[in-house]
Amino acid sequence: MLKLLDSNAKTDAAARGMRRPSGRGIFFLESLKSLSSTASIFPSSRFLTSALLRPIEFGRARVIVELGIGTGAVTVELLRRMRADAMLYGIEINPAFVSHVREKVHDPRFVPILAGAERLAAILRTRRIGRPDAIVSSLGLSSMRPDQRSSIVRQAAVHLDGEGILTQFQYLHSRGEPNWSCALGFKRFDEEYFLRQYFREVQSEEVIWNLPPAAVYTCRL
Repeated sequence: MLKLLDSNAKTDAAARGMRRPSGRGIFFLESLKSLSSTASIFPSSRFLTSALLRPIEFGRARVIVELGIGTGAVTVELLRRMRADAMLYGIEINPAFVSHVREKVHDPRFVPILAGAERLAAILRTRRIGRPDAIVSSLGLSSMRPDQRSSIVRQAAVHLDGEGILTQFQYLHSRGEPNWSCALGFKRFDEEYFLRQYFREVQSEEVIWNLPPAAVYTCRL
């Protein structure tokens, strides 16, 4: 009996000593599996998060949709800034990310949804979600198939509130900056030009202190 108790104690101690991977660790591991879609092995920095969220009028925004929640870096900051009666719907295709953020975030205003962003219209309809006041996208549009990214952005433009905005970022190497990035095999994609096909106004801001450096686009109808 004493041996059994001793064995259980050792097992419990070992279990307590085992640490789950951190958010950065999970992002790194999952990004290695799908680098073409994440385009980075680092989660969004506070500088990138700030640039993505700065254009949102949180005082009036009641419905916000996040496309690609990752490990929740942007999610947590969205919830910190949101109204008490606002709702955040996070759409993420990676089940490991969804599971991690569900354990990390305990806020009744947040609804994580395991699905691809190309199902945006169906999700809004079936869940009876009103027109979003803001859509915050961390999707790697640059590395998607042309039909896939067109479908996602078109749906975002169609379903946004008339005064709503979409914020989307792109790593600078994905648009061919600096010039040597193309020599390393990165495809050049003019994301700003692409977004202008769906939005009347597109403003850009470079975030050099992110890793890797990025550009944030603020899109208005």
